[in-house]
Amino acid sequence: MSASEDRDSDGAFLIVHPFMWRELGLKGVQLLVFARVYGFCKGGGSFYESRRNTAAYLGISERSVIRAIGELADDGLIAEDELAWALDGCSTRSYRLGPAVLPPSDDKLAPPDTGRINAATSSDNPSSDGVKSWHLISKEENKGF
Repeated sequence: MSASEDRDSDGAFLIVHPFMWRELGLKGVQLLVFARVYGFCKGGGSFYESRRNTAAYLGISERSVIRAIGELADDGLIAEDELAWALDGCSTRSYRLGPAVLPPSDDKLAPPDTGRINAATSSDNPSSDGVKSWHLISKEENKGF
């Protein structure tokens, strides 16, 4: 395994959406930290990664993360949830998207499917076709799809 394969082996990624710098005016460390928080919160979740882990993930100092979180909170882009206490007695801070953040219309998630599966159209038996074997194909081979 090469060094670059080892670096990327966790499959993690960070998405920086254009609205973050165009509409919210974010840049630098604030942009990176907000993108990290947004990735966890855009579907209604909370962000509770430690500042140390966020700093390590982004390759910046922990102090820079602390400063960026404070500035994002002051600007209303993120909001701190109530303090949650872990079983070991330590507290952890969690954040959600603040009132100043409205997701762009093309980034809204579909509502969850709360309907029941129709037993007549569903079964626990495998498909007669089985699982299709697939592999990555080159761009040239992909022209017909």
